[in-house]
Amino acid sequence: MKFSAVITLSLLTNAIAFAPAPISNASTALNMNNDQTRRAALFTIATGAVVSTFPSAAFAIGNASPTYENMKQIPQFGASLQNLKEKAGNPDTSEDALVGLRSFNKDPNFYTGYARNFISKSVKNDADGDARVGYIRQASKIVSSVQELLEGRQGLTGADASKEAVVRVEKAQALIGKFVAECGVEDARFGPYIAAHPY
Repeated sequence: MKFSAVITLSLLTNAIAFAPAPISNASTALNMNNDQTRRAALFTIATGAVVSTFPSAAFAIGNASPTYENMKQIPQFGASLQNLKEKAGNPDTSEDALVGLRSFNKDPNFYTGYARNFISKSVKNDADGDARVGYIRQASKIVSSVQELLEGRQGLTGADASKEAVVRVEKAQALIGKFVAECGVEDARFGPYIAAHPY
């Protein structure tokens, strides 16, 4: 008898263990609001901690003014094109220019991405559609096209190809000068480049 009582109790206990949970009619609206309030508070605290720990993060949000240090790669890109122009302009050294162009064409969108990141720090929406990013995108495409030109894949060879390469590089330099002039950074170091490459 004790044995059958033990079996009955264990079966009853096991049956209750697999029974569905009772349905509660309690409102969960308050719980959802608490959850959202906690998330919002956590986000505010985390944002404040990041901005106070890394002051440069405030610039990334679009609240700071751009500086020379934030965009120095673009003028350096323009200055490097002077060497390309000299090498590409001479049919005897165009092979040296091709070495640099092949390296550039491994990642031809690098400077476009750099410009987009710089502009996104000062505008809140659609940095990719900003005209200034378009200047660097166009300049990068022009520089990229010089490789095919010097390799003779665009119908020109020798001195004619070198002459056209110089025209293209000068146009790219002018577009970079236009970006630098319109980027919002006031720095005396930009003056000579902008003056040398008017658009």
